[in-house]
Order: sequence, then structure tokens, then C-alpha cells
Amino acid sequence: MDRMVEIARFTYPSEAGPLMALLESEGIECYLRNELTAQIMAGYADVGGARVEILEKDLPRALEIMKEGGYERYEDTLEDERLEQVGTWTRHIPGLRRLPFEKQILFFFALIAIMLALLIYLSSFFS
Repeated sequence: MDRMVEIARFTYPSEAGPLMALLESEGIECYLRNELTAQIMAGYADVGGARVEILEKDLPRALEIMKEGGYERYEDTLEDERLEQVGTWTRHIPGLRRLPFEKQILFFFALIAIMLALLIYLSSFFS
């Protein structure tokens, strides 16, 4: 069974239409992920936009078609920019530098949750 791969990302689902029509006209099945979420949340929250996905077996042909059509492939980075920024904060905490990135992030958010709980608890004494 082939897996789906992302080949393009658009802010609004309507922007993905021409690319999907081009690929489908060449016999490549497309799927638009986050279509409704991107429509509903546009302007309120960044959900990563609408993502055009195809079967992995169709990738080489789809990339050729996209190049001829003037589209660039969306290169998925391993770490989101925002997560990288949080990762730079966690690297300043002693002992965390040796942990994998995912564990650094989990530890950082757990630490924030504990600090917030402690702040709420201590604020009850001053109310």
C-alpha cells in the first residue's frame, strides 16, 4: 500500500484548485488535506494551510508536471520553525541538551504547566 506524500501547501484551499486540476488531468489522483479547517480557521489560527497530497508512487511524474506548470514543491521541514524556537529555549536548561528534540519539547511544556499550576495555587493565598 502506497503512502500519501505532500507536494504543495497553500494558505487557502481555493489556491490549490489549479494545481489539483492539472495533476488530475494527467491521471494523478490528488487529496486536499485540511481543506475545511483552513477555510474555517483562516485569519484566526495558523493550521498550516491546505495541503495537496498524492500517492508516493506518482511522485516523480507529479513533480515533472508541477515543474512544467511553474509550481514549486513544498519541502516539508523536519522541525517547524516555531518548534525550533522553543527548542532553542529548552537547550538552555541544564541536562536537556542530551535528550532528543521531542523529549525536550515535552519537558518544556510540562515545566510550564507545573509553573502555571503553582502560580494559581499560590495566588489563592493572596485573594
